[in-house]
This record gives sequence, structure tokens and C-alpha cells, in this order.
Amino acid sequence: MNVLSKNRKLKGVSGTIIAIIVVIIIIVAAVGVYLVMTSHHPTPTVSTTNSLISTTSSTSTTTTTSILNTSNPQSLMQLVGLTSAPSTPVTITVWDTYSSSENQSFIQTLAQFEQEFPWIHVKVTPGAQVGTSQFETAAKAGQAPIVYRDSSDSGGALFAAGLVLNLSQYLPPSITSLYVPTAINDWTLNGSIYGLPDDVNYIVMFYNKHFVPYAPNTTDQLIQIAEQVNKTYHVWGIAYGASDEYGYRFAAWFAGYGGQIFTTQNGQIVPDLNSSAMVNALNFWYNLTYNLHINYLAPSSGVEGQLFIANQTAIIFDGPWDLNEYLQALGPNLGAAPLPVVSQTGLRAEPFIGSTGWLIATPQASGASPMQIKAALIFILYVTNYQSDLRLWDVAHDIPANMQAYNAALTELKEGKLQPAYLNQIMEGILEQAQYGQKFPNIPQMAYYWDSFHEYASEFFAQKISANQAAQGMEQAFVQSLIQNGLMSTILPPPPIFLIPYIMLLVPVLVAPIVKIKGKW
Repeated sequence: MNVLSKNRKLKGVSGTIIAIIVVIIIIVAAVGVYLVMTSHHPTPTVSTTNSLISTTSSTSTTTTTSILNTSNPQSLMQLVGLTSAPSTPVTITVWDTYSSSENQSFIQTLAQFEQEFPWIHVKVTPGAQVGTSQFETAAKAGQAPIVYRDSSDSGGALFAAGLVLNLSQYLPPSITSLYVPTAINDWTLNGSIYGLPDDVNYIVMFYNKHFVPYAPNTTDQLIQIAEQVNKTYHVWGIAYGASDEYGYRFAAWFAGYGGQIFTTQNGQIVPDLNSSAMVNALNFWYNLTYNLHINYLAPSSGVEGQLFIANQTAIIFDGPWDLNEYLQALGPNLGAAPLPVVSQTGLRAEPFIGSTGWLIATPQASGASPMQIKAALIFILYVTNYQSDLRLWDVAHDIPANMQAYNAALTELKEGKLQPAYLNQIMEGILEQAQYGQKFPNIPQMAYYWDSFHEYASEFFAQKISANQAAQGMEQAFVQSLIQNGLMSTILPPPPIFLIPYIMLLVPVLVAPIVKIKGKW
């Protein structure tokens, strides 16, 4: 072979390579456009006014208490199809997940309920925990309580698993008008209501006014104040045990860095934890803990609260469910405010705006008779009515989910009627947080987020892996759990139609050199 023929062959090969590269670039660009077009990144649901009732709802928010009077015993019985009380007493079993202060309210409500419904005996098991597998295990064995109180996200997983009733099959659609839209929407999945809410909850920033003159509005201010507290008072600026997290509170900081737990690809819900937002959020708290030494990496949220009560830390992040303990310890020195804006992004740290409420197990899960189901329906309607919910607000300071009770609470707050007087300012700070929140996902996939996050966040804060490794690990574990439980497919979808012409362009470019070589040799 002479030099000229070699040069021609090299030129031919070079031209082929260039053509291949060009086609590949075209395909990669097209794939990028396709992914952008098909990947929907849902925006967290955020209220824009200081009211939980501004959240979009598919139902009217007009109260219809004249039609649905859930405070009147006879009306409640008619609502579930009873014209009179049965001749034989009915017993229902209830798992109570209230805190100690909430239980004070519940005990009063329960006594009033049994007085108005003497034919219903309520057998309560106190001390149950929300968001655990305890109910699921009992339900699968046919030994679940008839009534159970849980969080909306855990309840959604139980409903998807077929372990709790679809209340939409038992109650009229207008029942939604009795509740704050944010709350009742949290208890709705695929158009079906699976529980009735008794409160709205989320975390806020609690601070000790003895150490903190004003609530920080940005993370830069948060750091400055925490450093000043450490230097001046020799106590922790912040106590936040991120290493013990299962991702409930951390989700707020993740959102503040622009992150989201889920996205969709080709119509499929998939985790979205392996992102720069997760890396940055993890590194932010690592920096405050190990470099600046202003955050105490508490082994549990309980320890955080103990330090706060003991004046050993200035700032914690907790929910109103623990408010009474902080009030008793700090009195007028207690402050509450929304979580700050992340200075790096300009976005608010947005906590989950969730809800707790009451569910009814399926007859297969609890062994309940039809009359027990009716009694259970009356019970959950009663404990979420105006009087019961307003009592929760007055005694435990829970944010009411009942619309009428919520409006009454706002009126009390506006008129400064809360006692002691400084409680009004605290509750204003707590309610202000509702402006900056993300919807608490109640889809079945959410159940597998917690452990995935916890495993790798714990290793990161134990300084065993990097933030990048933690983000990658938690998403991989999340994906694997979803696949194992049939909530995510491993099969890649076929290429979209518009990519086929670009793929066809590549075929002759790749085949031509092979044909020439065969012909030559």
C-alpha cells in the first residue's frame, strides 16, 4: 500500500470519526432537550398569605354547619345512616398518639363524647407513635385498632396498602368544607379521603430572647447571632441533631437550597436526592457543627429540647406540639419565628406543612363489624369538630384543622385574647411560618424516604463519607427500596419518536466503515 492510499484511508477514517462525533452531539443535545421536556419538577406548595385557607382546594371553603353539624349527636348519627341508637352497646378500640399536653384536651373531649353517645364505649390505648410500622404489622395480622391517629403521609401509605378505609365511600363530598383546605388536602389521595385532620403542623424556629435579641431572617444572620451567643454567654448558639435526622426537619433546609424529594421522569415518580442542593444543605450544617462550632449535634430532638429548657442553647427547630414545655420553662423569653432565608440561594427554608388526623382500619385489618364502623365514623367526626379542635388550640396550642375552629383561633389571636399575653406574639410567629412551607407528600413512595436519608446523613455527620457520597447513597437506597416494593420500574422506556431520525443517522455512519473494510480485505 503506497503513502497516497494510506493517506486517503486515514482521511476516510477521520471523516467517519468526525461524522460520528457530530451525530452523537446531535443525539446528546436532543436527549437533553427531551429530558427537560419530560422531567417535571413540581414546585412546593406555598401559601402566599398569612392563612392556611389560601391553599388551592377543589372544594368550597364555605362552612355548611347548618347541614353538617358534627357537634350535634343526632345529626352525626344521621350522617352515618343511623336514625336511633342501637339497643346493644358498641365498643371501638382507639390508638392515641397525642402528646401529654394534647392528651389533656383529648381526655376532656373523650369524656364529653361518651356522655353524648353512651352506647359507644371507647377503649383507648395511649402512647402509640405516629409514622411507625406498628399499625401496619397489627393490620396485616387482623389485629389493628378500629381507629388510629397518624400523620397524613404515613396514613397515605396505609391507605395505598389497603389497610384503612376510603372515607369518601362513607361520607358526603361536602364533608371537606368542614376543614381547612391545606389539612383536608393532606388527607386526600387520588381523589379519595382516607382520614379526617385534627391539626396542622410544621416546624418553626424557637429562640430564647435572653440570648437572641431578634429572630434571624437569613442564614448569615443565624450564623452571626449563634457566634455572638457562643462568645458572650458560652452556651450553644444552635442545637440541631442533624445526625439523628430521618429527613423530616432537614427537608426544609434541602428546599432552601433548591432541592426537592421527588421529580417525575416519563410519568414515573422518582427520587431526586442526589443533587447539589442536598450536598450544599449537608455541608451547611457540617460547617456550623465542625468548623464554626456553633451547632450542637444533639443525639435526639429530645435532647435539643432539654438544652433549650435549661438555657444551654439559644435556638432550636421544633413544632408547636412541644410548645407548652417551652412556655413553662422560658415564659416571656420564648420567641417563635419562621425558618430563615438561605443566604446562598435567596430561598426560604420551607418545612413540610403536614397534618395529623384520624383513620379507620378496614374490617379485614381490625375485625370490626358494620356497627363498629358506624361508631368509628361518629367518633372521628366528633373529635375533629369545632369544639374538640378549638379545645386542642386552647389547651395544647395545636393549629386547628377544623375551619370554624381555625377562624375562631385567628380571631382570638387578632384580638390579643390569648393568655398569658406574650403567647399572642409567639403564636403569631408560629402561624407566620405557614406562609413558607412545602406540601407534605402523602404518596406511598414517601414511606421509603426516611430510612434512606437517615442511613447516609448519619454516616456523613459521623465524618465517614463526603456530602457527595451521602447524596448518592441516599438516592440509590431510596430507588432500591422503591423497586423492591413495586413502586418504581427498572425498565427503561423506549426512545421518544422524535429521537428516531437522529439514531437512524448514526447507523450508516457506523456501518459504512465496516462494509469498506470487508470489501478491501
